[in-house]
Amino acid sequence: MDNVTHGLAGLLVADAAGHWLEHRKVPVTPRLRRGLSVLGIVAAEFPDSDLVYSGPVLDMGPLGYLLHHRGHTHTIVWAVASALLLWWVARRWVGVSGGALGGGRLNNGSLNHGSLNHGSSDGGSSDGANNRGGLVSRALMVVALVGTLSHLLLDFTNSYGVHPFWPFDGRWYYGDAVFIVEPWLWLVAIPALFWNRPSSVGKVLLPLFYLLILAAVWFLGQVARDVAVVLFVFAAAWPLVLRMLGGVQRTAAGMLTWGLVTALFFVASSRAEATVRAAASRPAGVGAPQVLDVVLNPGPGDWGCWSALVMSRDGGRYRVTSAFVAPFGAVRSLEVCSARYQQGRIGGDVLANFAGRTDPVFAPTASVAWRSSWSAPLADLPMLARERCEVHAALHFMRTPVWQRVSPAQLLLSDARFGIGGSGFNEVVVPTNGGCSIPNGWIPGWVPPRTDLLDVSLRGDSADHGIGGTTAH
Repeated sequence: MDNVTHGLAGLLVADAAGHWLEHRKVPVTPRLRRGLSVLGIVAAEFPDSDLVYSGPVLDMGPLGYLLHHRGHTHTIVWAVASALLLWWVARRWVGVSGGALGGGRLNNGSLNHGSLNHGSSDGGSSDGANNRGGLVSRALMVVALVGTLSHLLLDFTNSYGVHPFWPFDGRWYYGDAVFIVEPWLWLVAIPALFWNRPSSVGKVLLPLFYLLILAAVWFLGQVARDVAVVLFVFAAAWPLVLRMLGGVQRTAAGMLTWGLVTALFFVASSRAEATVRAAASRPAGVGAPQVLDVVLNPGPGDWGCWSALVMSRDGGRYRVTSAFVAPFGAVRSLEVCSARYQQGRIGGDVLANFAGRTDPVFAPTASVAWRSSWSAPLADLPMLARERCEVHAALHFMRTPVWQRVSPAQLLLSDARFGIGGSGFNEVVVPTNGGCSIPNGWIPGWVPPRTDLLDVSLRGDSADHGIGGTTAH
């Protein structure tokens, strides 16, 4: 997901922690409120710290980013370890010292003196400070841990995927449900956060982000016009509804509505996948295909219109087919979806400019419009992975690999999820001659998404392919 969405999720978690402290009679001072908010944002963004070393630093070309963004820092092990580090820093910043996990004492200045000195004796005041310090420490721990884990959960929701259980399980997991910049999530969260912000900084920045997403919805051409109108109506009404609620109710409404939006996208994704798989079972002119995988992306803010990429094998060939899907045809028909999306992320055909593109082999249905297809002999991908270390490395990330010769000495290997052409981050130029171009490359132990197309020998140690620095699978 985009980093604004991650930050908004972290702020909602921070506000919930602040409400919990107030319920436990711990005064949330401006310093503590800032500490919770900053911790929520930093924790929610922290897994993207892999951007510091992925890319050019690794001297692997595009493979450095492909293999190491959403890499080791996007695992539960890292989330827990980094949460402990952030919790330790936050405790000191807000003035909690001493004690083990969940314990501690509030130092002078952490809370107002009237609250700290409430009690009949110095001992009672000290016990109160210790108790409140423990509650604050516990709240900071929850914000840090939920914040880092929320990043993994949000990144799972789209088609990019995560491998959260490494090193115990190196497989990729994909939600295929939420657009990578989903306007509903911004519009749901920002008003809930705005009305609860006492600081001038939050009062200024949050409305700016609100206006930014509305401008993007209207002017960038990614959102269908009818969906944009619905989003604008919601954007006008939702802040007024939340204004009438109390602070706790606003935060709860923001979190619950966020969850509802996400759940609806997952329901629609499940329906879209079933629709595509049913349509792919009706081939036109080929033997019965085996569908290996379906990649799905919704229109931004739109549960009713989806783009799809279908990976299949049939007649000795590996095939990638693009499609446009209307899983709720009775409500939002395929004709309406096609008319609403003439361009943009889901409106275009990612295979349109690819050499060797052919007409689809699947028969169209009332809910699925097949766009185009590309195929290669099943033996080609294992052969390329065996002969070229660059291909073998890239397959640890690529979910929809396609390739074409761009010169007598070069192949262009692309992950069709993110488009083809334009020298994007998802493309690797592979030399067809010479030795391995990344002999010292750091190849992580993610299980290749397309193991269903590879020989058993190609799912193991990268050292067999002339690449060093391998992490065990």
